[in-house]
Amino acid sequence: MKKRLLRLLFLSGTLLTLLTACEYDFITPTPPVPPPPPGDTISFVQDVQPFFNSKCISCHKGSIAPNLTASVSYSELVPAFVVAGNPSASELYNVCKPGGIMSSYTSEAELDLVYRWIYAGAKNN
Repeated sequence: MKKRLLRLLFLSGTLLTLLTACEYDFITPTPPVPPPPPGDTISFVQDVQPFFNSKCISCHKGSIAPNLTASVSYSELVPAFVVAGNPSASELYNVCKPGGIMSSYTSEAELDLVYRWIYAGAKNN
């Protein structure tokens, strides 16, 4: 009788531990960024490079990778920091978006610019 009671208490305690130890976290997915409108044209030289010149060049001028000076910025970025057509897989976009290490230096409009350029194929135009 005593063994049966101990066994029942042990099983009850184990079951109670298992039931209370389980935890489920609800993950709220972030909505995907919509693709740019059809026919959206963005120029690396006229749109993206001026953003680098105004916000990034003070640090990224050769000593810190990537070098974003106008003469070498495109070759420094593609393919090392940019996956053409896929902003979410591109390090450049990820460091600029909210939560990224460069997000405090990037406005929403500039982030949209980088996103659209990468999504459009990250062309050197």
